[in-house]
Amino acid sequence: MKYIYQLFIALFCTISFASCGEDEFLEIDSLSADGNEFFCNQKVKVWMCVNSSDLWHTDYEWDCDGGILTQPQGLSEMTWKAPSVPGVYTITCKATVGGKSQVRSHKMYVSSYYFEKFEKSSHSFTLQSSNTNSLKKEANGNQYLQIRVNSAAEVKRYVRRAFDDASLYTPFSTRLKLGFEENVPNTQKVKVGSKEENAVLEYRWNLRSDPSNQNAYINQIRMLWYPSTVTDEYPSVPNGGTTVEGTTDFNVQLIAQYTSATGTKVTRNEYHKLNTMNTFVAKEYKTVSMSVDENDKLLAHVAGTEVLNSDIVANLRTEMQCEGRMSINNWEIYFINGNGGRNIPLMYMDDAYGSNTEILR
Repeated sequence: MKYIYQLFIALFCTISFASCGEDEFLEIDSLSADGNEFFCNQKVKVWMCVNSSDLWHTDYEWDCDGGILTQPQGLSEMTWKAPSVPGVYTITCKATVGGKSQVRSHKMYVSSYYFEKFEKSSHSFTLQSSNTNSLKKEANGNQYLQIRVNSAAEVKRYVRRAFDDASLYTPFSTRLKLGFEENVPNTQKVKVGSKEENAVLEYRWNLRSDPSNQNAYINQIRMLWYPSTVTDEYPSVPNGGTTVEGTTDFNVQLIAQYTSATGTKVTRNEYHKLNTMNTFVAKEYKTVSMSVDENDKLLAHVAGTEVLNSDIVANLRTEMQCEGRMSINNWEIYFINGNGGRNIPLMYMDDAYGSNTEILR
């Protein structure tokens, strides 16, 4: 028995010497990340592929010059949480087996606060019920969200991006590439069942109260617009009013709403007649952005061009003596049904961005 034990020890030492001696080798094949562009605070999988004389005992030591690493050290994969400021960051991994080590680095491009390109089957938008949606591919391989209202009772539905970030304040900017694959709406009103509303698209920010507001805050900022020229003329400004441009009919409406410390809501409307936001035709897709800058101005851009510059938010804050910061809770995009539930618009949505460091155009 003693002889067998000694033989086992000798054999073990011989194997160990062979594996830890001249036959040791280590070669890094790649350091990869799940994507090429990232948004602030995004959690990203990164991993190493190596060739080693002993993969089981190869050790991995990860480091980064921005953001944080959220998994234990020693494994061939890691999760990196991007920092809250856009920029180019470096992730480094050192692989070691026995006495041999190699180091590989990978640049991580953080472009903005948030984006969604609909490149994967799971995406970060939630969708209201009573819609039909799917991810589709264009001829060039680009993937996008195709969506329409699927209801005999509802005029409009929405998609929502919840940010879940209590530290997200204005200045802030959101942008989406959108349009219609078919059935561009061309009536002033849409009636479905017992409900009737203007046939408009809408960007809506829902805001939350911040400790700096003393429980009185701007709770909603909205931009509604007719995407095309309507066949039965645009609606009149209520109560005999006029648009900022001096017309009695309008095709863009801005809404800002304030909530007092007692829960009372005050709403202000501003109407515009523009020839830049109502030019959508079937299969023509444009970027549309809504922003609130550091001076509380509300800005809109279409296809990279500024089309609207309004003081509606700044004026409401001044009027209501609204203190503190404006905290963004979520972003909703409303789309509409077909009039009478017929010729239902089929919408195209892609390349959703949010930024708190620049005005998106």
